[in-house]
Amino acid sequence: MKRIISVLIMSFILTMAPFAVQAEPSFTMLEDAFYSVLFPKINEAVQQYYGMQKKYDCPTIVSMKKVYSGTYLFAATIEITKYEGKEYEPPKPPFDKVLITFSNKEGEWEVQTIKVVHLPDNTKVNCRKPE
Repeated sequence: MKRIISVLIMSFILTMAPFAVQAEPSFTMLEDAFYSVLFPKINEAVQQYYGMQKKYDCPTIVSMKKVYSGTYLFAATIEITKYEGKEYEPPKPPFDKVLITFSNKEGEWEVQTIKVVHLPDNTKVNCRKPE
């Protein structure tokens, strides 16, 4: 009887093992998670700079560094492409490359600087979509 129960338990464990094992998170998944944390701050920065919310896409981590070794304090620069257009319309000029530098020295991610570079009107907005 013990042998039958042991075999049933082992069979159950072996058949459920593939469902219990999680794959390692990919870099792009971690990057997307980081953007999801920063999007409210990015929206605030865009709204503050332009005076109203503007559409943007193509978030990219330009740089990220630890402020102090052995801590969870970082400085990160994120680049987005700002454009005009209505919901479900293709992006229209004017296009801007917006570089936003963040820091979490005070515990929460806060905008440190915003730098805007105007892009040509023929700029194509074609970026990686989240996984």
